[in-house]
Amino acid sequence: MSVISTARKSRVIWLVAYGILSIVLGVWGAYDYWVRIPKHELDYAAFSKTKEVFDRLEKQSATKSLSASEITEYEAAKTEIASYKDGAPEPVPAYDRPLQLWVYVIGCGVLGAPWCFWGLIKLRRQRFELENDGTLIANEIRLSPNQIKSIDMSKWMTKSVATVHGTDGEQIKLDDYMMKNAHLIIGRIAHRFDPGAWNEDGTKWKPAEELTGEETGNNSGETANSAPRET
Repeated sequence: MSVISTARKSRVIWLVAYGILSIVLGVWGAYDYWVRIPKHELDYAAFSKTKEVFDRLEKQSATKSLSASEITEYEAAKTEIASYKDGAPEPVPAYDRPLQLWVYVIGCGVLGAPWCFWGLIKLRRQRFELENDGTLIANEIRLSPNQIKSIDMSKWMTKSVATVHGTDGEQIKLDDYMMKNAHLIIGRIAHRFDPGAWNEDGTKWKPAEELTGEETGNNSGETANSAPRET
């Protein structure tokens, strides 16, 4: 029976979700950088100027009478300050502009969103199939059993990744974290080259006496070592 490996649904959802989140954060950062912060700076500058006039005239009124024009200016400044119902504007923190630009606009919008969606496109394009006779098909590459030179399992138990090497230098990376049923393809090929080390489902082969011991351990709450699996 042939085995087909395609993108895991959970990984597709993850990339779509993070891509959308990156766009939202990028737009948010752009709005803050080009709209909110400049407006806040203008408001703060206007408030500071009004407060300066108010403080000057109030201090002056303590020592001498204000002229009619100064009284008008003082009352206007007082009314303007009172209009800030949410409190006096604070100066924009020095880190705010760089944060919005580099983290949100560039980091999330310019770099993050394209990275997520390009990764999604690449993932959706990947398709692996191991036919009944052992032929491995990876998109445009087709390797018969005789054309499969070896399989590198050095990262399998830690990263869920294995690499198939072809006789003509082909390298096919199989990632069980990203691709559903990749462990079955990896396991069958690894079992073919080293049946004493690997089972056809990608788990490590163990003698019957060790399996018996593990079954006893499993019943007491222990688990056997194997590559991680997701649905």
